[in-house]
Amino acid sequence: MDKSVAVKMVLLIFRDSLEEDIMSLLKQFGVKAFTEVHNVEGLGETGAAFHSFTWPGKNSMILAAMPEGHADRLIKGVREFRDRQVQQQHGLRLPLRAFVLSGLESV
Repeated sequence: MDKSVAVKMVLLIFRDSLEEDIMSLLKQFGVKAFTEVHNVEGLGETGAAFHSFTWPGKNSMILAAMPEGHADRLIKGVREFRDRQVQQQHGLRLPLRAFVLSGLESV
């Protein structure tokens, strides 16, 4: 018998300097399965990350599928982490973005 489960996909994109903090958050919220992509390049609110002399810095990306409630708790934790960091940095933006894709099914 085929069982489908409704899930949300959490996508985190962050400067690689935050990797230890992000891994700690994933552990804290019980995320045991995810895919990590290194050397992700891009341009956003906190600047460019093209791993070059002109635009130093690299991003990483995490993809994690999980039940809705679990995803909601993780996103809440990511927001709280971001808000604490921004406050500690006197309002400077944190190179971290979280996206949630819903309406997905795990088969």
